[in-house]
Amino acid sequence: MSKLTNFPRVCKRFSPEELAAKNAVCLQPRSSACWTAQLLSAFQGLRGRELYVRADQTGHAIPMQEFTADLKHRMRGVWRDAESVDPNTHNNKLATYHSWFATPFYRNERMPTIVPQYLHLDLSKHVTRNVSRLRLPAHSLKVEAAAWLEDGSRLCDQCPGEDEHVQNEVHALLSCQDHRVCELRKHFPSCLHLSLRIY
Repeated sequence: MSKLTNFPRVCKRFSPEELAAKNAVCLQPRSSACWTAQLLSAFQGLRGRELYVRADQTGHAIPMQEFTADLKHRMRGVWRDAESVDPNTHNNKLATYHSWFATPFYRNERMPTIVPQYLHLDLSKHVTRNVSRLRLPAHSLKVEAAAWLEDGSRLCDQCPGEDEHVQNEVHALLSCQDHRVCELRKHFPSCLHLSLRIY
């Protein structure tokens, strides 16, 4: 009963936000659905994890500059792993994007990320969407469609002649001889050039 009579005085000492945070911290070990549990699990893999967890549990502010740099470092770890995979020999979307389309990172992790140049061009939404689909392997070129096509062939079926080329993004943008692709190269040279990072 004494705890109940003290409750209004305890409530007056804290703002509603502080009470909500304290309650969530108390509930965190009991339920993985609690927002605090989800927040704490998001700190996994960060170099300053213990600092962020302590700040959250004590109701202190998380140092945002260090936290942002830490998040960038963790995100770049995914790309560091993709660097060792050759998209010509492995059908790996992450490696394809990183090798051929990703904007380069600054060495200084605190610098902002570069936005792809084609997003600054005066292009229709349709063209912008299709360039994005090409960059993010969300297209129907044979290199992607082979997984669900009956023959499973990754070879280009649009090029005239006997030469056999894998129909991937680089082939479609730079060397496919299909007349429709050649027309696209004429109409959108800057867009297609800016889509690829390495050429």
